[in-house]
Amino acid sequence: MEPLVRVLPVFLVILVGWVGRRVGLIPPGFQAPANRVAYYLAVPCLIFLKISAAPFREVFRPGGILAALAAVVAVWAAAQAAARVLGLKGGTRGTFVQASVHANLGYIGLAVAYYALGDRGLQFAGVYAAFFMLANNFLSVVALTAASGRRPGLARLAARIGLQPVIVGSLLGLVWSFFQLPLPGLARETIRILGSMGLPLALLLIGADLGLDALRRPLPALVSLGLKNLALPALGMVLLGLAGAGATERAAAVVLLAAPTATLTLVMGRELGGDPAFASTAISLSTLASAATLPLWLALGH
Repeated sequence: MEPLVRVLPVFLVILVGWVGRRVGLIPPGFQAPANRVAYYLAVPCLIFLKISAAPFREVFRPGGILAALAAVVAVWAAAQAAARVLGLKGGTRGTFVQASVHANLGYIGLAVAYYALGDRGLQFAGVYAAFFMLANNFLSVVALTAASGRRPGLARLAARIGLQPVIVGSLLGLVWSFFQLPLPGLARETIRILGSMGLPLALLLIGADLGLDALRRPLPALVSLGLKNLALPALGMVLLGLAGAGATERAAAVVLLAAPTATLTLVMGRELGGDPAFASTAISLSTLASAATLPLWLALGH
């Protein structure tokens, strides 16, 4: 019961965002600029602040990171095979594969890790998230371009993958932690204030964007959901255990692996020849199901 109590407030805030969008409290004109504030400023500030204050050797665990990345690659390969069995072709196939591994780390994953596991949980999650984002984006681009036949330029691809704000915030935090660099009190308090609004704002925006009318073409979306919400965290938990990850580290990594399909799946589907309609369906189903699956994995992983 305790994992549910820890996770439930996250989804209640998402529900507030969904209701707020429907009653006009969160108008469409507010969503895009608010999302930019959360994505480019507030969430990276929070991640940097927490990781920079952590003992480097305690939160940077290469064995656990490699084990979790192995789970991502294995499920990505399984999704490729499942797409063939389901007869998916072209952009739909690429989006199916992406939706099966690309998690909503920056918003839902980090929020659950923070509110359920505290500062140390967020420190581990921030480090893992940087590597997951690199892997997720690379594998997503490979799946989409292979299925659609498009080939983005290498410079643009590198910028898309490497310059995401959460990745930058995580890596800067690791540098600060490794070299034990000082952070003046004025700067720390300013970053703390900016970071404190990041996750609540992000959760409200997730709810505002959630569309129940997108629940169509259920069979491929349900298979994708099973891979994303169940198979990926299950395999990750096993491999993290074999790698000797501690309880909090394992729980933080499993929460990220169990986070629902990223909204970026829809954006990348539009830009790289995927299937935006299927992406919308997969995101909605995965997000709704994660209200039940995330507490389960939090309980099993901790």
